[in-house]
Amino acid sequence: MHEFAPPTDCTDAREAVSARLDGELAELDGARLDAHLRGCAACRAFADGLALTAAALRSAPLETAPPRAFVVHRRRYGGSAAAVAAAAALLVAAAAPSFLAGKLFGDHAGHHTAAPARVAAKAPVGVPENGIDPGIVAMLVGEGPASGRIVPL
Repeated sequence: MHEFAPPTDCTDAREAVSARLDGELAELDGARLDAHLRGCAACRAFADGLALTAAALRSAPLETAPPRAFVVHRRRYGGSAAAVAAAAALLVAAAAPSFLAGKLFGDHAGHHTAAPARVAAKAPVGVPENGIDPGIVAMLVGEGPASGRIVPL
């Protein structure tokens, strides 16, 4: 038949027994443990059994490990040459349509090569009366020769 878990006081006491054997139990917790052990025969038997087990383990002679206990295996990160070639081909196949579309439809560099010189030549010197340069406003809204693109001068 299965034994049910002990009540909370007994669980705390059994944890305290283990802490006492390891030398990690505070003085107040030790006093609580002693009070519990005086009234609980099951925890007293547990504490005695655990003390015997700990004493047997501590008195056993240490065994030396063999000189070569662990073998380090390096993890391979690279794949086969065929897998690398397949990955490169997939990357090229995925990027090629976008690259070609950009070359066919997005090449506007030739249309704006002279725009910075024209904007610089037509830009008024100084600040206008209302504080806003009309050349910059025209450039930002897309009405000037730079057609909405900000071009460094």
